[in-house]
Amino acid sequence: MTTMTEANIRLGAILAEAETRQSSLSAAQLQSSGLAPDSIEAGLAAQAIAAAAIGKEIGGWKIGMNNGRAVAAPLLDVFDSAGAAAFDVPKPGAVAIEIEICFVLSDDIPAPATGKEYSDQDVLSHVASIHFGAELCSYRLVEEGKAPFPLHVADRMGNHSFVLGPQIDQGILERMTNQDATLPALVLEGEDGVMFAAEPKHPQSDPLAPLLAYANAPLDHLGGLKRGQVVTTGSLCGLVRLSGQTAVKAVWGDIAEISVRLPA
Repeated sequence: MTTMTEANIRLGAILAEAETRQSSLSAAQLQSSGLAPDSIEAGLAAQAIAAAAIGKEIGGWKIGMNNGRAVAAPLLDVFDSAGAAAFDVPKPGAVAIEIEICFVLSDDIPAPATGKEYSDQDVLSHVASIHFGAELCSYRLVEEGKAPFPLHVADRMGNHSFVLGPQIDQGILERMTNQDATLPALVLEGEDGVMFAAEPKHPQSDPLAPLLAYANAPLDHLGGLKRGQVVTTGSLCGLVRLSGQTAVKAVWGDIAEISVRLPA
């Protein structure tokens, strides 16, 4: 684990302030000031400083894959839609949405014993339920997701918040992994019409794969995978820009649907 450096601490504080003010920083300026992290480990260190400065409980994790390595960012604002016809997101500033499959943990998942690895079933034994959900995205960086990856990691990989939707059947995981042609299309609609309508695809095909990879090689400064946390692992529709729209409904055939309303 990377030792906290003065640059990591300063970057974390700057990112936390940008979150509070809903302002944006330039990656180029951070690089010229010597504050841009030069590794994923340094990005994680700054990420943890920022999360601590913001002062919110870790509600879960966003896990992505980078060159075969699982990398996580904390979800600081997790909202449970609890069956609401349309959930009112209380936090302003979202610029995009991703519809995802996520997992609610029934137990902590500690790092595996030396020389051991978790299997799919091992990880699933720590999962209380599987859900449809909506990740809302925002950035503290002008370059957004095009910033150098360690800096993107420091910026919580663009997470704004996460809305937990209805529970779905575990069998959906296998159908996604096998790219089942009978799965219905995923349709996102906003006030101005259809925003996305296509076959849903996960970046790794298997939504469980990033969680399994991270459980086997966890790396963070914030306590790891804990009971009750939500873990989301990748968009089924890519990044869909909101473009000023404040109401989005996502329908996945007869499998699940979720609606969110955003502050104007």
